[in-house]
Amino acid sequence: MRYFDFRLAPSPTKVRLFIAEKGLEIPTVEVNLREGEHKTPEFLEKIPTATVPALELDDGTMLTESHAICRFLEVEHPEPSLMGRDAKEQALVLMWNDVATLEGYLAAQEVLRNEQPGFAGRALPGPHGFEQIPALVDRGRQRLDYFFDKLDARLGESDFIALDRFTYADLVAYVYKGFAERVTHGDYSAGRDNLKRWADSIATRPAVQSAMG
Repeated sequence: MRYFDFRLAPSPTKVRLFIAEKGLEIPTVEVNLREGEHKTPEFLEKIPTATVPALELDDGTMLTESHAICRFLEVEHPEPSLMGRDAKEQALVLMWNDVATLEGYLAAQEVLRNEQPGFAGRALPGPHGFEQIPALVDRGRQRLDYFFDKLDARLGESDFIALDRFTYADLVAYVYKGFAERVTHGDYSAGRDNLKRWADSIATRPAVQSAMG
């Protein structure tokens, strides 16, 4: 297997952190998105979506979505369990993953890709060009406040987001929090004590320190 990564992007970071939490060693190819390495003919021939993360399997199969890659690794390496041990646990982890992605990650993406001049003409990821919509910047910032309020409330009920232990839901939400703070230059832990307690705890995990350091 080979893993195609870019350390500054949230989706590849999720997979890199998942790999670290599993204790796996997978050869990694760093793809510099800032330098346009994902747009070269060689890269597009292998990965037509022009995106990372991607996991190339030994038989040549290419997996190109972070959730799909993590699911594959979970099935291949079930311990430690990060996506739930039974139907109920798996549903809760998936539910909170979807909440974090739809309400947190996509809101941060709205801000980033519609505000930064570097994304002019490519407001959505992938090989096709889309123009920026400036009005989405304020909406994205408002959505992020709502999302982190929801997360803070949830973490007032539980030490972790989906279950009574660390799971994929915590992993993705932690990555999205860091991404949102880089995009908006904000501190979403401020005034949200439950969120701060949780984030500080996640930051001390050895896998987090090794994968995100």
